[in-house]
Amino acid sequence: MIGSFDTQKLQEVLKDFYTAVGIRISIFDDEFNAVTEYPLVPPKFCANIRATRAGREACRACDRAACLRAQKLREAHIYTCHAGLTEAITPIQLDGGVIGYAILAHMMPAEDYSAAQENACSLAARFGTAREDSLAALREIAPRPAEQIHAAARVLDALAAYVQMRNFARLGGGTAAREIEKFVSENLSGKLSADLLCKHFHCSRSSLHQIARRAFGMGIMEYVASRRIERAKRCLREGMSIAEAAAASGYEDYSYFCRAFRRAEGCSPGEYRARNA
Repeated sequence: MIGSFDTQKLQEVLKDFYTAVGIRISIFDDEFNAVTEYPLVPPKFCANIRATRAGREACRACDRAACLRAQKLREAHIYTCHAGLTEAITPIQLDGGVIGYAILAHMMPAEDYSAAQENACSLAARFGTAREDSLAALREIAPRPAEQIHAAARVLDALAAYVQMRNFARLGGGTAAREIEKFVSENLSGKLSADLLCKHFHCSRSSLHQIARRAFGMGIMEYVASRRIERAKRCLREGMSIAEAAAASGYEDYSYFCRAFRRAEGCSPGEYRARNA
């Protein structure tokens, strides 16, 4: 997870938002996990669906798809969830990267309300919820005109900016560094670039560079290069050939590996292996 969140402060903000707007709101991290929400208890309609494993998995898949779309669009958008309710989502951005998401959930459109109810009941039936139970639960969710839903989505955009501005959501520091360190270590033998790392961690180059500087004392690609050389040294000490050590450390070009190794260690890979055999 590249972002970290002040859940106590977020709870205060979400409570204020709910008091003003009356719509349940959740904050998700960059790995699509719920960080906090208000109110804490979901409406009965959703609780009934989530009472089953299939329902929980469907909700999880729906949230993930919404987050991925928000990550691509980089702005608030309104959609219908897998159970027929109207929701809105916007990304929480920092330095051009996405570190989380804010979601307005569990709304029913006032327009064609009866049709929306029937559709939601039909979708909920897939998870074993009886129509009468769904109808009773849906009556707890106030219908909202499209104009109000769109206005709430615009306010959601402002809230996401406020959360970032007040530093309630920020780069993850130690946690983010450990995630980067683990990913780099697991992928050293393959192609690693700043673009690939940014895509994997959903962040900008400047955010990635900032974390690397703070945690490793160097830029992100300098860190990758240093880890490659350390891997190569270990491989050579273990008796691998120079070509094998180069491949295991992610170097496709043998000559480039030898130059990079000499630049870092002051000797050739062969000389290093001879001294440490």
